[in-house]
Amino acid sequence: MDPMEAWSSHYGAPRALHVLGAFLNSVDERSFGAHRPHEELTEPAALGRWLVAHGLLPAAATETVTVTDAAFADALRLRAALRAAAAANQPGTQPAVETVELGEAADRLALWARPGPRGVDLEPADGSEITQALTRLVIAAALATADGTWQRVKMCAAPDCRVVFYDVSRPRTGRWCATAVCGNRTKTRRYRQRTASPS
Repeated sequence: MDPMEAWSSHYGAPRALHVLGAFLNSVDERSFGAHRPHEELTEPAALGRWLVAHGLLPAAATETVTVTDAAFADALRLRAALRAAAAANQPGTQPAVETVELGEAADRLALWARPGPRGVDLEPADGSEITQALTRLVIAAALATADGTWQRVKMCAAPDCRVVFYDVSRPRTGRWCATAVCGNRTKTRRYRQRTASPS
C-alpha cells in the first residue's frame, strides 16, 4: 500500500482523523525512487476544491465561495504548523523540530466552546466559510489531543519521505510510514554504510 493512501484506506486511523490526515498529506515531499514532491494546494482555487472534495464545504461552494489569498495563506500556515507538531511526536527527533507559529491566523481560526447536555462541543467561532472549514481541521486536532490519539499522528522518520502517518503500534514507537518501504530503505542504507566503512 502506498503510505499516502493509508488514511483514505482507513489504515488504523480513527475515522475522525481521516480528513485531517488527508490535509496533512496534501503536500507530498517524497523524493526517493520514482517519487517527486507534489503539492495539491497550488493556489486558492485548489484549496476550495480540496475542501469541497473532503466534505468541509458544500459542493455548491465551488461556484459561490471565493478563497482569498489571506485564507489560502492561513491554510498553508495551519498545515505547516500541524505537520511540525506531527514531526515532534516522533520520539528522539534529531535535530529538534522547529515550531511553526500560526501568527495572526490563530485569531482567525478561533473556536467557541458550547456546553450542552452531552458535554462541551467545539465549533468555529466566526469568519468566512473557508475560515470555518479550516477551523474544523483545528477542532479535529484539538479533540485528538484531548483523547490521546494525536500522539499517534507522526511524520515518517525518513528525511526523504516525511509522509504523516497514524502509528498503530501498541507502544506508540512506530518510526516509519511503512516498515516495508522506509524502514527497509533505512536499514539497508545503514548496513551498506557499515560494510563500506574501513575496518
